[in-house]
Amino acid sequence: MNEEEKEIRTSVNINQQQLDDYITRLNKEFEIEFYELFSKNVNQNEEEIEIKLNKEKQKLIRLVVVKDNKTFLKSKKENYKIGAVISNQK
Repeated sequence: MNEEEKEIRTSVNINQQQLDDYITRLNKEFEIEFYELFSKNVNQNEEEIEIKLNKEKQKLIRLVVVKDNKTFLKSKKENYKIGAVISNQK
């Protein structure tokens, strides 16, 4: 964040349908985009993506963890992605 590495919390785990519903509701009032920042697929390599926000035009609304199962499993062998919900200011 701002060229500095920080630990941050995310929202509770949600599934893809809940994320889609959340973004649809927000889009009624704001221009919203979702950026996938990190994904873990047990069958593939992990991929990390960095985004830079235009501070004058974009605002971070929330970071979310999207999984098939909303709970934390004891096994680390699960697929998930972490993404940023961004509002575009006019």
